[in-house]
Amino acid sequence: MRITLSVAPITSQDRDGVLQITRMQRNFLDCEIAIAVEVIDGSLTSTGDYHTLVAHDGQKRVLGFLSFGAVPLTENRFDLYWIAVDPGAGRSGIGTRLLEEMETRLRRNGSGHIYIDTSSTQGYLAARKFYEKNGYQAVAHLKDFYRLGDDKIIYRKIY
Repeated sequence: MRITLSVAPITSQDRDGVLQITRMQRNFLDCEIAIAVEVIDGSLTSTGDYHTLVAHDGQKRVLGFLSFGAVPLTENRFDLYWIAVDPGAGRSGIGTRLLEEMETRLRRNGSGHIYIDTSSTQGYLAARKFYEKNGYQAVAHLKDFYRLGDDKIIYRKIY
């Protein structure tokens, strides 16, 4: 079954749905969820430091989101902070559609780079494969970064 999908910047009406999806993720630790909430709420202010895009189905139900922002002191360099899809709607192209919309929006201001930090643990294997499938390349591997045995892998895509 094909899902009717739209992607748009977050609104206050999306907040609860986005937070629900955040809490549904198996890999996010409580401390990570707290930071995700901070970034999501920052997207709802006019400061412009964080941006969150939300994927909705035809009934305006939140199916996924991603949050990103400019890397301080750089030119056209951005970090993807969070991307998550409702587990019940996974593997249906929502994550890819969110990445494509972010890249399209960023491309309007010229070329640049998008960076993604992720864990090397088995629980993040699907995420790493997803990034690679969408044209992101691993450019750094920091041993034992998060904790012993949990390396940080940094992906980059030039757009």
